[in-house]
Amino acid sequence: NVNTTTPTANAGPDKNLNCSTTSTTIGTVAIVGNTYSWLPSTGLNNTTIAQPTASPAVTTTYTVTVTGANGCTATDVVIVNVNTTTPTADAGPDKNLDCSVTSTTIGTVAIVGNTYSWLPSTGLNNTAIAEPTANPAVTTIYTVTVTGANGCTATDVVTVNVNTTPPTADAGPDKL
Repeated sequence: NVNTTTPTANAGPDKNLNCSTTSTTIGTVAIVGNTYSWLPSTGLNNTTIAQPTASPAVTTTYTVTVTGANGCTATDVVIVNVNTTTPTADAGPDKNLDCSVTSTTIGTVAIVGNTYSWLPSTGLNNTAIAEPTANPAVTTIYTVTVTGANGCTATDVVTVNVNTTPPTADAGPDKL
């Protein structure tokens, strides 16, 4: 009596990784008597278990080959998508303040899904928006950190130059 029943191969559902979630479990629960082999090995913590941890640097299609106790095999694939695209961080052009112009807007238009964080907070009306108003008392370099929906970040800087040096007033010597 020959047993030619093929085992069930189930690599599990496709998964998504990004800058916040950098690893995931793939595969399904092991079945006693079966052996497991995953390819490629890149990004896997173990290629011979039913549910390895995958942490690839780029999108990867993994194939599991399941071998039953009778030597018959079956395969299945799972895709681990990796999105580590950094957002665009643009603090805008440098600005100049003086005794006439005492505040300015820095940064650029917000992109939906991104969050913004400015440092230092000194002289800013809001540190959590894309385009805060800056009115520092002295020249200041501001850094914006932009975080994308995928958890990836990028930074940029802008200088707000402040020149409030009063001019020299000289009416000349007293006259008799």
